[in-house]
Amino acid sequence: MSATATEDLRQACPARGFIYVWQAAVRITHWINVLCIIILVMTGLYMHYPFMKPNPVDFPYMMGYARFIHYLTGIIFATSVLSRMWWGIVGNKYSNISTFFNPFNKEDRKMIISYLKYYGFLEHKPPHLLTHNPMAQYAYIAIFFVFLFQIFSGFALWTQINPDGALYAFFGSIFSIMSNQWVRYLHYFVVYITAAFLIVHLYAAVLVDFRTHSGDISSIFSGWKADIKD
Repeated sequence: MSATATEDLRQACPARGFIYVWQAAVRITHWINVLCIIILVMTGLYMHYPFMKPNPVDFPYMMGYARFIHYLTGIIFATSVLSRMWWGIVGNKYSNISTFFNPFNKEDRKMIISYLKYYGFLEHKPPHLLTHNPMAQYAYIAIFFVFLFQIFSGFALWTQINPDGALYAFFGSIFSIMSNQWVRYLHYFVVYITAAFLIVHLYAAVLVDFRTHSGDISSIFSGWKADIKD
């Protein structure tokens, strides 16, 4: 390869090197969450409206299977979400809550404004960050609150099968705030919020990866991101 070609490649991707950013716990819980969300959405929509109607002679317990898979996946999803939240406390500096961009801090505010301009198509290329950018952080925090509501409401609906049990005593407390039917409505509505988030999340991740050449997409598989020159 010629020296000119090598220099062109350096200009195209001006990386100083690679840094191990996303630890295994972050990557594993990320992909568990993705898989669980897909299964929960499909089984949840089926429970709401049985769009598959197989021969009842061959599949006499189709709804029962869907509910069992939904509940089992919900337990796995809850464990994964809580594990990721715990890792936000004990994980490395890139996955830790300490990386939160504080809007009341002058330097953080500059970064927040920069990414606001970028996502508003007012800035061509955002500053390079090894951790999540401010807009991504706020979106992830919001969606985790949505996940927590979905987990809590889902377990509340499930534990109604045994209203005298200990689990119902805890999760069933939501019924003192809203009726059973409202819990069902909101639990179902959150499916569409989650679907919208997944679409925007994928778009934003690909966009920033192409703009900054930092390897955002590959990093969620390998854990490594490029340290881009200023």
